[in-house]
Parts: sequence; C-alpha cells; structure tokens
Amino acid sequence: MNENRQYMRYNEIGRVNATELCALPGILEDISISGCRIRFPCIVSVDMDAEYKINVTLSRLVDEGPFVLLCKPRWVVDHDDITEIGMMNLYSPDEKRLKDFIEYLENLNNDLFQD
Repeated sequence: MNENRQYMRYNEIGRVNATELCALPGILEDISISGCRIRFPCIVSVDMDAEYKINVTLSRLVDEGPFVLLCKPRWVVDHDDITEIGMMNLYSPDEKRLKDFIEYLENLNNDLFQD
C-alpha cells in the first residue's frame, strides 16, 4: 500500500487506555503529530463518527504520566481476534508535550541517519 502522509509516523510502544472503546488497554503501534495507530487485544466496536478521549502512556516516558488526546477514528481493521484503529488527533490537552515528544523522535531519527 502506498501511503501519502503529511506527517512522519514513528514506531513507538505505549499503553493506550480508551475506556469508551474497550475495557482492556490497547497497544500504541505508531504515533505522529496528526494521529496514531492502536491495536486492541479483542474485537472492538467503533463508532466512526464519535470522538474518543484516549490516554497514552509511552514506554520512554512512563514516569511522566499519560498524554491525553481527543481523537476520531479514520479507519478500523479487524483480523484474527484483534482490532487496529487509525486515529486522527483532534485536540490534545497535552499538545505541547506531544509536540515536544514528536520533536524528540524526529531528532533521534535524524541522528540515526547522520551516523
């Protein structure tokens, strides 16, 4: 699949609590300034028109507490016994922290390719 993204996505592991979607926590697969991809360990019913508040605890920032993001689903794929959801960030009370973290990932990525 050829993807034409406006913002770079970074593979990042984290725990996602989205109680409106699923009682079980999801796993963050990747993140960008504009959205993220989440995998849940079960089939989840998703309202494509709804906005969801998600709490993302990043593996690199466990001590800093979760990011709070307001997101809307862009796509949903069910396979085997899991659901993957592509979320678009609408607003984040933690927008500054998110931007700082994405900048940190960008710098890490650039450092890897400059060596």
